[in-house]
Amino acid sequence: MVVTLEQLRPYELNPRVVRNPLYDDIKASIRERGLDQPPAITRRPDEPHFIIRNGGNTRLSILGELWQETREERFFRIHCLFRPWQSESHALLGHLAESDLHGQLTFIERALAVAKLQDMFEPGDTCLTQRELAARLSEGGYPISQSHISRMFDALEHLLPAIPQMLYAGLGKSAIVRLISLRRRAESIWNRYFGAPEQFPLLWFEVLSTFDGEKPELDSGELQDELIARMSISLEQTPRLLALELHQEQRPSLPPADSPPTPPPSPSVELAESSPSPVHPPKAPTAVSNPEPTKAAKADADLSAQQAPRLPDIRQALGDEPLPEKLPEKVEEVPTSIVTAPSGTAPLDEISALRASCAALAADLAAYADASGMINPLADDLGFTLSPGDGDVLSPRHTGIQLLLSALLRLQDDVAWKERQQLPAALFGQLLIGVYDLPFTDRPALTVGLERLPDAQLEQLFSLIRHARQLIELTLSSTR
Repeated sequence: MVVTLEQLRPYELNPRVVRNPLYDDIKASIRERGLDQPPAITRRPDEPHFIIRNGGNTRLSILGELWQETREERFFRIHCLFRPWQSESHALLGHLAESDLHGQLTFIERALAVAKLQDMFEPGDTCLTQRELAARLSEGGYPISQSHISRMFDALEHLLPAIPQMLYAGLGKSAIVRLISLRRRAESIWNRYFGAPEQFPLLWFEVLSTFDGEKPELDSGELQDELIARMSISLEQTPRLLALELHQEQRPSLPPADSPPTPPPSPSVELAESSPSPVHPPKAPTAVSNPEPTKAAKADADLSAQQAPRLPDIRQALGDEPLPEKLPEKVEEVPTSIVTAPSGTAPLDEISALRASCAALAADLAAYADASGMINPLADDLGFTLSPGDGDVLSPRHTGIQLLLSALLRLQDDVAWKERQQLPAALFGQLLIGVYDLPFTDRPALTVGLERLPDAQLEQLFSLIRHARQLIELTLSSTR
């Protein structure tokens, strides 16, 4: 069918937020050759105008410009393929796939679109897990992994409020992954030293926001120096100790053997997955708002900023390499355990210190499951208790962490033994190695409502088990 520009409207939920980097090339091609293929259009029920069905907002804008410039009918009357309307989620998914195909979207544009699709897929009180969301997107023609979705949501929550211009300018996936990893490791250290949990997000946003700019470039080493300097003041620990612990926390996340460590990539390499030419970012994020710090927090932050030491010696000691193969030669200056005692220097041979360490590790695992309120510190036993929510609909992540911690605390003592015997299968089969995600020859993959623990949380669990064993041994020996 033939429609005019007056009958067509752009798709208002278009994932592309910034100007298509290929805009000028596409315009030159359309001016010379016209449209290579008739665009597919659709129309919502009870609406008089048509919209582009899969991508095409850039071409529609170009046709409007060419019509204004030339007044040629071929730019005003367009041959189109009409397709019946299906749903809002189908339309957005089609635009997401086409936009990525014809002019690569930035990482944050894709993340915003995926978050919007999750809202569309969750009518009422329905809650999709990230694996279920990945499956729905793949079924709709946009294959994506659960781990990639996790990074997208982390970027929306922890990066977009602080560096919107840099993200919209096209900060690449590799740089974003490094930032997410840095924040996770820094927060783990913060919680280990019993820093106020509500203060770390404010500190992170304040430090990161100072690096925002219109270029998709970020010196992660400089950011790490500044973050460590500010943390050292709040936690009353030496910057060098925090830097070494941050470096040590990174080891469980080493890349595969076929990806040997290399120096930090140049900005041009980081942009491999973003737009190939500069774009004009919006002045502020469109989906996430920056939490407003309290007056007290601002005052503390101002004082910290004035007192924060610089750390060139730490960067020289650790090197600029984000994922080194081994620790510095003097790594014996800090404890060799993955997790240190809360004091930072005392060995974990005192019962009180072991209890505090167990409580901190349990709190880290609960925070990973967005269930920080589940952990209550305790002066005896293993140093903590659980307060599971009654009647709450728990996420697979929350359920898995609750199962693991309750197993350590013997919270299944009142459960019939036959039912209790099913617990190890869930723990070792799915939570520890993810065996139910793998289809066998005679058994398909199963959704059992539990997520496999990431490597970092697995290390935390092993440390918790190790310290709990030592705590029990010391407790028993003191009673003999």
